[in-house]
Formats: sequence, C-alpha cells, structure tokens
Amino acid sequence: MIFQGTTRGRVTQLAAVVLTLGAAVARAQMSPGELAKAHADLDSPLKCASCHEFGTRNAQLKCLHCHEEIRLRLEAKRGYHAKVVRGAVAQASADCARCHAEHNGRKHQLVRWRTPKEPFDHAKDAGWLLEGKHARAKCEQCHAAKNISPEDRAVLKRTDLSKTYMGLNQKCGSCHRDEHHGDLGVDCTKCHTLEAWKPAAAFSHDRSEFQLTGGHQKVPCEKCHQRPAFAGAYVKYKNFGFFETCKACHKDPHGGSFAADCEKCHTTEGWKHVRQAGGFDHAKTKYPLVGRHAQVQCRKCHKSENFRTVVAHERCLDCHQDKHKGQFAARDGGECGACHTETGFKPARFAVKEHAATRYPLAGLHMKVECGKCHPGKAETVNYHPGFGSCRECHKDRHSGQFAALPYEDRCERCHVETGWKSARFALADHRRGKFALGGAHAAIPCSDCHRNTPAVEARRFRFASTGCVDCHEDPHRPANGMVQVAAVKQSCESCHTVRSWKETGSFDHSSTRFPLLGRHRSAACTGCHKPAVLGSRTLVSFRGTTDQCGACHADVHDGQFQGMTGNQPDCVRCHTVTNWRPTEFDHKKHSTFSLAGAHERVPCRMCHARRSVAGGRTVIVYKGTPRQCQECHR
Repeated sequence: MIFQGTTRGRVTQLAAVVLTLGAAVARAQMSPGELAKAHADLDSPLKCASCHEFGTRNAQLKCLHCHEEIRLRLEAKRGYHAKVVRGAVAQASADCARCHAEHNGRKHQLVRWRTPKEPFDHAKDAGWLLEGKHARAKCEQCHAAKNISPEDRAVLKRTDLSKTYMGLNQKCGSCHRDEHHGDLGVDCTKCHTLEAWKPAAAFSHDRSEFQLTGGHQKVPCEKCHQRPAFAGAYVKYKNFGFFETCKACHKDPHGGSFAADCEKCHTTEGWKHVRQAGGFDHAKTKYPLVGRHAQVQCRKCHKSENFRTVVAHERCLDCHQDKHKGQFAARDGGECGACHTETGFKPARFAVKEHAATRYPLAGLHMKVECGKCHPGKAETVNYHPGFGSCRECHKDRHSGQFAALPYEDRCERCHVETGWKSARFALADHRRGKFALGGAHAAIPCSDCHRNTPAVEARRFRFASTGCVDCHEDPHRPANGMVQVAAVKQSCESCHTVRSWKETGSFDHSSTRFPLLGRHRSAACTGCHKPAVLGSRTLVSFRGTTDQCGACHADVHDGQFQGMTGNQPDCVRCHTVTNWRPTEFDHKKHSTFSLAGAHERVPCRMCHARRSVAGGRTVIVYKGTPRQCQECHR
C-alpha cells in the first residue's frame, strides 16, 4: 500500500489503518457471529453490554430491558410467553435464548413459528378461544397496526407494528368501531354475539325502559331507531322520549277529539282492538255495540274525527244497504232484524217455523234443503219470492216428459211425496187402472225390473208401445225365432205359461199337437222329452222338431235286438203300450213265426225266453234265437 502526502499525513493514515485492522481482529475474536437483522444496530464489540450483563459468574441476558411488552405480559401472567417462559420474571431473559437464538447471521429468523404438525392453538397458547366469526377470520384481520391501542404503541418502541402480534386485547372496541358512540357502554356482548353482528340476538327489550308488548313486538328495530338525515348522525338507542306518549310515533286519527290519550281505548295488541274495560265504553252511549258491531272499525260509522257527531242508528237501513232490493218492504218496513241478528248476516234466523207462516210451508225433505237451493244467487240477485205452483218450478223432470199428457200433466205429487223422491205412492191399485194390470208373480216384482233406465228417453221408461211377454222376457225356447211355432196354437207365452209362475204350464193342450199325451205320458215332465240344451251362455229348451219315436226318450233295454224294425228305431208298440211297460200287447202269432197254441198260450214268457246276457252293466233278456224244437225245451 503506498501513502502519499506529508509525513504527518502519512502517519495519521497509517494509524487509522492499524486501528481498523485491530478492531476487525478484536471483533473476530470476541463475537460468536453476526446478529440478526432486527438487532443489526447492536452488532458492535462496543455494544455487547446492551444485551449481555457482565460481572457475574454466569453471563446474563438483558432481553426484557428492551422488550418491555413481553415483560409486562409475564408480570400479568397472560399471553403465550407467560405459558412457556421458565422461572421467575426477573430471570426470564435467560430463558429467551431457548427459542430466540442470536449470532446466526442477518438472514436468521428470531421467531420460530409452529409447524403444521404442531399448529398454533389460539385458546391454549394465546389464552383466548376464537368462537363464531372470530374462528373464521384471518390472523392479519385482527393483528393489524390499526388495532393496537396508544398505550401499547408506547411500549412497542422497537417493534414493527405491521408485523407484531402484540398490543391487542379482548375488548370489542379494540378492533370494532363503536356504532353507538358510548351510549350503550363498551360491553358489546350484552346485545351482540360472536356469530353475527345483526340481529342483536342477546338483546332483550324487557331490560330496557320501554318493554315491547303486542304489536310493538313485530315492528322492525329501524322503524323506531332511525338514523337522522344529517351528516355524521348515528342511530340512537338511548336518551330520547319516544315512549312517553303514543303521539311521538303515531299520528292521532281522531284529530284531537280524545286529547291523544290513546291508552284509554287502545292497547298495543292492535289499533283495531278497542279496550272497553277501564277505557271507552260504548255501552254507555245510546247505541251499545253487540255482536259483529263490536268488531267494526270506528271510522265505518264515525266518518269524521269528531266522535261527538250524531250517527243515525235507529234503523238497519241507516247504515246497511238493502241487499234484497225491497223484496221485504211490506214486512216491518223492510227492517233486517226480522231475519238477521248482530252476530252475523248469515245464517238468517228465518227457519222452518217462520217459513210456515208464508204461502209455502216447508214439509218433509224440504225442511232440510239449504235456502240457497231454492233462492239461488248472490246478494242483490237472490229472488225470495220464486214460483211454487208446480214441482217443475224447482225440480227437473226426471221422466223426460213421459207424464206430460193427461191424466198426470207433470203433477209429481200424483206419485211422489215430500218425504222422499223414491217413496213413490203409485201402488197395485193404481197399476190396475193403467193399461197393464199387475197379477200373479208380476205383483211381487220390483218396479225397477220393468221400468229400467233407457238411453232412448234418458230416464226410466214408464210408457211402453207394447206389453207383450217378449218385450220384457227373453225367449228361452229359441235363440232368434221368437215364440213356440206350433200349428193351431196362438204364438204367445200365454199358450203355455201363466203369470203366477213361469214353470206352471197346465194351460197347454198337447192334444193339439201331432203327439197327444196318453197313458203314462200325461204325468211325464215336459223336460223329460224337451231336453234343455246349453248354447253359449244360455240354456235353451226346444219344443219344435221333437221326435215321437220311443227310442228318442227311452233307453233300449233289449240291447238292439229289435233295431231296424221301423227305420232306425225299435218298434216298441208291437209289445208295449203307453199305459204299461209290460209287454201285454205282443201278438205271438202275428209278429212271430212261432205260434202259441194249446198249452203254450199259458206258459209265461220267461219259461221259453230264459237266456240272459249282460250289456251296459245290466242284464238283458235274449229274445232272438229262442229254441223252436220241442226237444230243445222238453225232455
């Protein structure tokens, strides 16, 4: 190194270099390392005593000499450091290095934060449990320089206020602006909760000077606690006399007639609920309020604010409109009280008893009919004097004009009574006077079996173009061709049947047919010869074309021995008669090649016809092949 200038100057420069080099060597020998950025202004051999206390056996630290905010918290035994610092407050500085190690260079962070594996517990570590919205707030929203009080700012001299977590307290006003400007004190939790500022769920008006009752309980807060219009104004919740008189909030609708003393008549339950007891008593006036009148708003009758003005009330029509348009003007001058009461316009007290005094007394089911059924309409359109000269005035013709002609002329009362529509008084005697007198089994048949509903007249049919049997009864003998077709017999049901019973057929004369009934045939049942046959869903009995051959009805007991004698049927009449089955008519000489003569005439048939055979599960006498030679029968 070359020094220029005077000798004195060179000596001075040399001394400075020596001192500088000596200080560097001394610092390197004394300091264990460079201080952190926060303590950079103390990084000098001449300033070690600012942090270290010398002269004692063990070197002591003087952290709390500068960090007064920590010392105050330790003394108050609150906050995070009060939980982790060991020993007494006086020796607490010696414990700081356990967490905040120095002489590790400018980039070293003195504050050791918790890790995700060991998160910071605000309730356990800071001594304040975060609840409600506080639990969802970000750290910097609360730990901000603006929220540090002036007292704490004076203590935090060496601290960057934008980065510290000190200087806060648990009072609401330390972070939140007092919207009430001190009117309600500093304890916000008396009204508000940590979950939400609005509504003030913890506030109860019952603890205030003005308890809310009745309709006041439903009024939103801002209706009474309003923000004034001028700048800088805030909502007041104290020190104003809105509860001293109703007029402070409510307009007097009576125009001062009652000196604005609202409590005499009204309550907080509702403006329309007029208090009678202890207040205004309408019963002391000329018109006591009864029934629905007690619920009518005062202004309905009192049109002006002056309640002393006389209101006409002698007649109902003084206030009420005549809904009936003068229909009852002849009765008490049309006064409503004859039918209606103050308890309600409906129902009217004009009932069955009062109806009996009119031209149409109510009887039977008419007594149960609602008034509106006969007097339809609404209000002014109701007709209370309808026609009643005929049932047709009110009732629809259910018979579609079948009784419009003589002798009934749609007079329902000829058959029906007021006790019930179905209780018809048209009996057997009345039926005899008609075109079809009921006799026999017809008298026991319900009316509806014959008088059915028919689409043609859209009603029950009471008038018939024909009264023949086939108009009501189905022909069981023919599926399509009508009644029995027998020559010389009238083609009608009466030919065989009677009205007493369908099965009674004694009136039919079988001798008029080609097969007169003789002998045992007289006692045979009809269905013995005329067999019922099932065709589809019906059972039909056929009478026409019935065969007259014996074999068609009787079983062949001879097992076909005489088959083919007369066509395909055996000739039974050669031996048998209709009076007796036994063969008494058989002529052995005429019908056999073996003539019975002499003693043979007296021999029983079974003596010669002794052979037997079994056919169809029964024993059959064998006639054919009977021996003819004498030695075949005689020894």
